[in-house]
Amino acid sequence: MQRTRTDKRLYGKTILVAEDVVLNQHLTRHILESSGASVVIANNGSEALDWLKRQYFDCILMDVQMPEMDGIEATEEIRRLPDPVMSATPIIALTANCHAEDLLKYQKAGMDDFLPKPFDEALLLNAILSNAKKKKEQPTHFPERDLYDLTLIRSVSGGDPAFIKKMILLFIETVPQNVQELVDAAHAKNWEQVSKMAHKLKSTVDSMGIKAIHSDIRKLEANAKLQENLDQVSHLVKQVETVVSLCVRQLQKEVS
Repeated sequence: MQRTRTDKRLYGKTILVAEDVVLNQHLTRHILESSGASVVIANNGSEALDWLKRQYFDCILMDVQMPEMDGIEATEEIRRLPDPVMSATPIIALTANCHAEDLLKYQKAGMDDFLPKPFDEALLLNAILSNAKKKKEQPTHFPERDLYDLTLIRSVSGGDPAFIKKMILLFIETVPQNVQELVDAAHAKNWEQVSKMAHKLKSTVDSMGIKAIHSDIRKLEANAKLQENLDQVSHLVKQVETVVSLCVRQLQKEVS
């Protein structure tokens, strides 16, 4: 009799699995999706890094030995990413090498935990939940560091706090709608409108010092205007949408 899974502990979580063996990919995907998670597969460390630059993940399962870029190198690159949220994504090593010197190497690279291969299903789920929870409880790892920088706004305010507050409120009130127009235009493949909205958002992004999408908004404008690399547009739009949403939440605390 086939067992019906009722354990949906990973519901709402998005997990990136970096693994080059197809059988292991399918096995891991089945376990995670059966537990309610959304899963993205990367065939090597380089693909994992590319995916992480496009969107946020709750956790990364990182095979240590992979072609092109192994798990150690990929982890080191991830920890150097400028986006403070992306760079702090929990990374769990999947490995058959669990000697003390190996574990020290994983830790030094920036990995948060490890699971020996072949891994146990219960241990896998517990490791994901444990590390995701740990990151939320430790702001230094999953930082609440501001994604914006009000240096420019403050420099032109003449020391007037009311002006600074007004600028913040204008951002909160208007920019999400601009981003939604960008999202709608991208969905409709209206590249001219995508370019216009990206251009419109660019000055606001710069004024508010939102460095995490400084280059993304420019790539988005150029790609849409020239109708080049259109396969990247949806990922760039998602990045802009995510970062702006986070900024709005942070700025709301600034004026509350």
